[in-house]
Amino acid sequence: MSASAPPSDSRRLFTALFPPPAVCAAIDAERRRWTGLPRRLRPAPDRMHVTLQFHDPVAAAQAEAWQAALATLDFEPFEIALVRAELWHAPRGTIAVLRTAPSEALAVLQQRTAALAEQAGLPRERRPYKGHLTALRQAERVVPQRLAAPIAWRATQLALVWSDLQAEPPCYRQLGLFPAAAS
Repeated sequence: MSASAPPSDSRRLFTALFPPPAVCAAIDAERRRWTGLPRRLRPAPDRMHVTLQFHDPVAAAQAEAWQAALATLDFEPFEIALVRAELWHAPRGTIAVLRTAPSEALAVLQQRTAALAEQAGLPRERRPYKGHLTALRQAERVVPQRLAAPIAWRATQLALVWSDLQAEPPCYRQLGLFPAAAS
């Protein structure tokens, strides 16, 4: 993920919790145990994350307001555990996700970031939040296995990310990093 200045026009933005590299490697090892894998494993391990908010499109003024609102965010570090694999069928194809264990801290952080996005003029998501990490796209033939063990990490920072689909190759550009209070 590369750092960048705020976008000058509308972009796809999201807030997310990115696991550390060792956890990404464990997730990648877990998904490689599954059968029916596509030739190309996407997302790449360094792009795996648990999304809290996603908005598309976001105008430049809203992006700046959201970033400023996120700077006021105060949260304590907490544990996230990925506990089971599921296949989700969506209009753009089937994805394999790793669901998070129920977590009050994750639910509160998701609600607080939703309120901050709304404060910046972005609409609130109407669907109930389902904490997950997308482990694999193009998973139409995939048969996920039970996780050998929960995959956990300590969430110590939140990122505001621009999903730049116009770049070659498409990439994530970090617009802001917001650390937990005691990290």
